[in-house]
Order: sequence, then C-alpha cells, then structure tokens
Amino acid sequence: MFPDHLMPLAQYGLLVAFIVALVGSPGPANMALMASGLTFGARPAVPFLLGTMTGFQIIFWLNVAGLYALLESAPQVFTVLRYACMAYIVYLAWVVVRSPPGDPSAASRAPGFPRGVIVHPLSPKAYAMQVAAIAQFVTPERYLTDALTVSITFWMLGGILNGLWLLAGSWLRGASGNLKVLQVLRLALAGLMVISTILSLQMVSS
Repeated sequence: MFPDHLMPLAQYGLLVAFIVALVGSPGPANMALMASGLTFGARPAVPFLLGTMTGFQIIFWLNVAGLYALLESAPQVFTVLRYACMAYIVYLAWVVVRSPPGDPSAASRAPGFPRGVIVHPLSPKAYAMQVAAIAQFVTPERYLTDALTVSITFWMLGGILNGLWLLAGSWLRGASGNLKVLQVLRLALAGLMVISTILSLQMVSS
C-alpha cells in the first residue's frame, strides 16, 4: 500500500501509458529530432534534445502554477502561439534542408540547446497535453508531490522516447551510404515536421 502522500501505483501506471501514447507518437518535436539525427548525427543533436526536454519542463511548472488558466482569459495569445510555432518549425525544417548530410561542416549547424528550449513553449499542443496530465493525475491533496511525480516521469520517459526518434534518424543516416537517398529522407522529414505541426495545431484548435 502506497503512503498517502504518493501517487497510487494504478494511477501511476495510467500516467505512464498517457505519456507513452502522447510523447512517443509522431509529432513536430519528434520529427525535428529524427530529422536532426539524420542530418547531423546523434551526438551533435543531443543538446537540441536536452533543450526540448528543458523547455517542456519550464512550461509544465508554469502550468502547475496556473499559467494555462491565465492564458485562457486571453485566447488571442494561443492564436499568436500557433503562428509562432508554425514559423519556428518551418525555420527548423529550413535548417535541416540547407544542411546536406554529406557536408562535413553540417554538424556545426545542428540546432543546439537554446533552439530546443523554444520548441515546446511555442506549441499549444504541449500546453494542452500538460493541462490534461495535471487535470487527470494531480490531486489537490497531493498537489506538489503529484506534480513532481508527473514532471519526473515526463522527463524520464520523454528523454527515452524522444531519444529513440533521434537515434532512429541517426540509424537511417548510417544505414544508407547513398547521399541521394539521404537527401530524399532529409527533405521528407523536413516536410513531415511542417505537416505534423499543422495537424497538431488543428487538433488543438478544434
């Protein structure tokens, strides 16, 4: 039996399933990570991965403190975020497109930690996901301990799942020695970054 101040095991199992389903599925951040792994390799893209994880945690704790409730009173903010998110993902896609995998200097242009931090704060989908997690798994009686449990689980599982997308891109980079194939894959992933962002923003706004 779990202590009263900790999340029950059954509820924690649901939290894990929730995070795996939402964080592990294809989306703008995962497509950006896969494209970065393909274009720059796994190691140069690790700072970008850590940046996305850090940005996610920053807005999570702001939402725990009530940011989302505050933003709901100004819906135009989310309209601005949608356009900013779309513009930023297009920018990241352009960084990928203009950095051919065969270019020895491409790794130096890999998106770094600061660019990663910005991804989730600009994404309305991230806010919606976090608010859903807080509503379902953070109880008033254990508000801080539940929030900490959700935060740590997002960090650990997010790191693993996002990291797998990054490694998948890096594996594709190593599996194909044909530069033409890599260029096609790079362009395809850049396009998927943009398409997945459009779809996710439509889902949030609907």
